[in-house]
Amino acid sequence: MILILNTADNEKVFLGLWHDKWLVKDEWSPGRNLSADILDRLEKLYKKAGKEFQDTLGIIASSGPGSFTGLRIGLSIVNAFAYSLNISVVGVPEAKSIEDLLIRGKVLLGKE
Repeated sequence: MILILNTADNEKVFLGLWHDKWLVKDEWSPGRNLSADILDRLEKLYKKAGKEFQDTLGIIASSGPGSFTGLRIGLSIVNAFAYSLNISVVGVPEAKSIEDLLIRGKVLLGKE
């Protein structure tokens, strides 16, 4: 299973779990609460999918361009998450959509 995260956009944050199809997706407008909300939403995402963090095989994250603070928060979280699980994380620059982020990220992770 792959975690996909995009925090580059101030107006819309995306979290999703992929395993040959979308298991679950979450999009919201964070306002100024991204750092306060994202960990709780990440935990709820896994619970909704019936998965554990340890089920994650890799992480795909948007690496920009975009909101400096949003990217910093998102990439800090995925780097800590990947480090704690000993899994790979790839940053995909200039993704045009979530599907583009997923397709290019899977290639970089070697999962395609």
